[in-house]
Order: sequence, then C-alpha cells, then structure tokens
Amino acid sequence: MATQTFHNLPAAKRERVLNAAIEEFSQRNVEEAKISNIVRQAGIPRGSIYQYFATKDDLYVYVFETLRERRQESVKPAFEHYKSSPFLTFFEDFYTRDAEFLLRHPKHIELGKVMYSHARGVSWGLIQNIQTRYRDSFLIAIEYDKEQGRVRPDVDSPVLADLCVHFMTDVFIFQNINQRLSLNGVRKHLKGTLDIIRRGITLA
Repeated sequence: MATQTFHNLPAAKRERVLNAAIEEFSQRNVEEAKISNIVRQAGIPRGSIYQYFATKDDLYVYVFETLRERRQESVKPAFEHYKSSPFLTFFEDFYTRDAEFLLRHPKHIELGKVMYSHARGVSWGLIQNIQTRYRDSFLIAIEYDKEQGRVRPDVDSPVLADLCVHFMTDVFIFQNINQRLSLNGVRKHLKGTLDIIRRGITLA
C-alpha cells in the first residue's frame, strides 16, 4: 500500500503518479510493467517511487483500489434501489452507472483488460476480491427478494449472483476487445440479458 510519505504529497503530485501508473499498467501486466516508465511519465526521481510504495505490487494495488473507490462513488445512487426495489431493477441501474463511468474513463477499461488477460499473482487476488464483493452484495439482495416474494423460491440464488458478477466483469471487458462500445449498446445488451433472466427461454 501507499506509504505516509506518499499521502503527504500535494494532491496534484499524487494524481500525477497515479496517472503515470495507470498508463503503464493499462499497457503491460504488473510483472512486465516498468517502474522507469512510470517515474519518467510522472516526472519524479526513480528513488522517490520507493519512498511512496515498497514494491511494484503495492503501487499496482493502490492504483486498483483508488479506481475502484472512484467507480463505487459513481454507482452510489443505484443503492437507493437496493432492497427497496426488485434486485434486477437495482442491478440494471448499478450496471448502467458503472458502464457510464468506464466509458468516460477508457484507461480503466484498458487496465481491466490487461488484468483479466493475466489473471495470476496479485492480479488474481484483486479479481477474486472484487468478484467476492459483488457476489456477496448481489446474493443478499436476491435472498431478500425471495423473502418478499419477488423471486421464485426455487431460483438458485448463488448461480444468479454469479451470473450477475460475470456480467459485471467479464462480459464488459471481453465485448470491448472486439468492438468499441457505446452507452446505447451497453444498455441494449443489458436490457436483452435481463429480459432473458426475467422471462426465461423455454415455453415449458
């Protein structure tokens, strides 16, 4: 994690280091990323970076956690629906707000693509962490909907929660590999997917 020395820096300098690290980690996985590129981009002496972060992995985790906090802030309004509306209503608003944020910050998408393409070591730990957070939050809301009679009691709650987790993470990133997404495209894909979940696909 970041040292107190880093936290004591002026905000503009911290942001410069963050942006330089985002630029590097969005092009190379953490094992291949070069500290020399980061310090050059940030305009700081090489020795300084080790006063701010003990290891390259610490810097990587800091980048990930900082961006995650910013994404969380952007989806906060969706939690007005959490438990007060059906789970899929909450999920639709949550996912749309998250997609809007990512489309405004394409470097975040690039960082995610590199992370998922090299899912090992520290990257794998971060992926597991965020997927567990999503899953736990979704599972609580799904079970609550069952109690309220809004979801069939025979629905496998963990499977539905896992499906939504993968939709939040894998689908957005892998779709973006082959085509540049628009917000309208995201909404259309989301609506179609949720319609299938709500209605099912068989006539029986």
